[in-house]
Amino acid sequence: MIEVRGARENNLADVSVDIPKRRLTVFTGVSGSGKSSLVFGTVATESQRLINETYTAFVQSLLDRLVDDGNTVIVIEHHQAVMAHADWIIDLGPGAGDDGGRVVFAGTPRDLVENGTSLTARHLREYLGAAPGH
Repeated sequence: MIEVRGARENNLADVSVDIPKRRLTVFTGVSGSGKSSLVFGTVATESQRLINETYTAFVQSLLDRLVDDGNTVIVIEHHQAVMAHADWIIDLGPGAGDDGGRVVFAGTPRDLVENGTSLTARHLREYLGAAPGH
C-alpha cells in the first residue's frame, strides 16, 4: 500500500488514505474537491522523488519498445536522461509565457549539445559533461 498521511496540499484537510499498489485506482469527486491536489501535489510528488532514476530507465525501455514496434512516440519531458536518449528534440522557448511559444531548436540531442544556445541546451550539456561545439 502507498500510505498518505496528513496531506494538506491546497484545499486538502489533513487527508489520510491507503492506495493499493499494482492496481488501477481512480480518484473521483466534484470539481474542486481535492482530487488533483491529492494525486499531483502529494502522491505523484512523493512517487517522483522515490523512483526518479528507476522511472527514467523504465520509460526509456518502454519508449524504445514502442519505436521498435513502428510507433511514432511524442513525449513532453524535462529529465535530461530521457532527452539525451531521444532521436529528435524540439525545444520551445526561449522563455515561458509571453517569452515562449517559439521553436528555438529542432534536431538531434547531439546537435543540441554541440550547437544549441537555449536553456535546455545548457542543462543537457551540463548533464552530459560536454562543452559547446564538442
